[in-house]
Amino acid sequence: MLYEVLFSAFPTPTRQAQYEAVREALQAEAEAPDTLLLGQLAVADGLVLDAVLIRPHAVVILLLEPHGGHLTLTDFATAPWQLSGAALPCKNAANPYQAFQLQKEALAAFLRPHLTADQANLNFTTGLLLFGEPVTFSPEVEAGMSAVPGSGSFHLLADPARFTRRLSQLATPEIDLSAVELTQLAHTLGAAPATISAGSSPTEAEATPGNTPEQEPAYPENAGDFFRQKVAQLWSWLGADDIEDVDRNAYQTTSGQTHQQEKQELEQLRATMQAELARQLQAMEARDVEREQSIAQLRAQLAQAPAVAPEAATIRQQLATENQEKEALEEAIRASQAESAARNQALDAKIRQLEEQIQQQSSAASQLKGLVGPGFRRVRAWRRRLPRVGVAAAGVAVVGLSLWGLSHLTADAPHPFQKDGLWGYADEDGDLVIPARYNSVEEFDANGHAVVKKDGAYGFIDTDGDEVLPPAYDALKTYADGYARVRIGELYTFVDEDGQEFPQYFYNALDFSEGRAAVLNQRGWFYITGPEESETPPPVFQEAYSFHKGVARVKMKGHYTFITPRYLANPDRGTEPFGQYTQASDFVDGKARVTQDGKTFFIDADGDPVEN
Repeated sequence: MLYEVLFSAFPTPTRQAQYEAVREALQAEAEAPDTLLLGQLAVADGLVLDAVLIRPHAVVILLLEPHGGHLTLTDFATAPWQLSGAALPCKNAANPYQAFQLQKEALAAFLRPHLTADQANLNFTTGLLLFGEPVTFSPEVEAGMSAVPGSGSFHLLADPARFTRRLSQLATPEIDLSAVELTQLAHTLGAAPATISAGSSPTEAEATPGNTPEQEPAYPENAGDFFRQKVAQLWSWLGADDIEDVDRNAYQTTSGQTHQQEKQELEQLRATMQAELARQLQAMEARDVEREQSIAQLRAQLAQAPAVAPEAATIRQQLATENQEKEALEEAIRASQAESAARNQALDAKIRQLEEQIQQQSSAASQLKGLVGPGFRRVRAWRRRLPRVGVAAAGVAVVGLSLWGLSHLTADAPHPFQKDGLWGYADEDGDLVIPARYNSVEEFDANGHAVVKKDGAYGFIDTDGDEVLPPAYDALKTYADGYARVRIGELYTFVDEDGQEFPQYFYNALDFSEGRAAVLNQRGWFYITGPEESETPPPVFQEAYSFHKGVARVKMKGHYTFITPRYLANPDRGTEPFGQYTQASDFVDGKARVTQDGKTFFIDADGDPVEN
């Protein structure tokens, strides 16, 4: 059931049309959970939210942008975004992400009188920037997004056609509303069951009279065409192109129920495809038998006919035609069988990976009060096609670093080159150093390491081409303060210079800086100093950023401020000399831009206002 209330009309026809498209998509969604849609919701501080979706396991803020194009930005969190060269308009905020941050707090204040903490942990409210037309993203969008703590709860949807499918991926156990509770909330807020729009077409079941006989589906004449249609159906349903969405590094919680449903639908689709393909192949084989009989008859007639008779020439021509068609049919059968086997292997792999995800999700659900347990080690995203060597092997390979002599320190590191679509390294004279065998590579860092990508996984190589950390990760950053940040599936951890992973896994993490790294788990953001857990619980923040020159920007109790390592050792000391700010940026050249009591100004490292 979809409950809806539109509190006021949208200021522009394009946004009104986009909202109506959202409503119609929700109405058309098959087997959707009960949903509450709030349009033009006015909350505190004069904010009006385009739309809010509430489901049994999700609270989602929708930011509507009717247009599409090419999205570029210079700073994901604080600077304006550009859509096809024009600034993306955003009321009361510099960009949509900043608007989402403001709206998230205001919505939480609005919903708290209606929802208990047991029903909904509103810290897990997610945001979805929904474009009305397709969008492409510049490379800095993903880089900027992954560098901002908390950005994993904000999603950019490049293709509006994937809207309802993305919603199913935003479920979290931290939101737990029963159908009765959601219905009661809908009635409290004045929502009513949505009605089908006048322009909507009836469903297939409604449009088909009950006494209409079911027609036999039409099959293409050629088995190759048939199978290509089925493959297109399969991969369109799978949404294989989704794996390159801009938020692929962001943390998302997908419910085990969603995975189970997807697995069942995949198994059903596989069975249907195999049955239909077997039926088509059986028909082709029957035609092949008939053609064999026709060829035998023609050969018998040719043997009886005089060699020079006109009938002999005609029979020979018919026989040649029959042989050609027979060979073409046999080739089509072989091609279809081969393609069927390949696609079934891919589908079987997807089903196995879903089974692993379901098992992992079930295991993780019992540990929500703590960090993800050791059983989640070596998790890999489903899009990996091949098994890979475990990271433990890097502990042996890294010994090769001890052989790195002074000649490497004085000579220039090899530079990337491309050949036949793959990447390798050559020296300054163009001589081959490392063969082209990687999908992508980066320049060598000061420690003689380079990030490389092979078969969809990332690892490190040294200047001799040795894989000191074999490609086994979904994302990998260079070493900082002795640790490299890695992503495994949807979780983050770190690897030391011996190739050993930390025992903890996090929803998000920033690189180490000045001996500390900001990380996120179910409690919030906090700082770690290495693989060992702190003996005392660390201070927890809504947001936390990297330390720079002894100062880090954090957000707590709804406001930004700055802390030093002394605060982490003793939070009772407070954050003085820094105050509380509605907005704040990191320090650059000894100054930080802050907003307090509606005024924006710069402060120095002592918290005193200074001129820009």
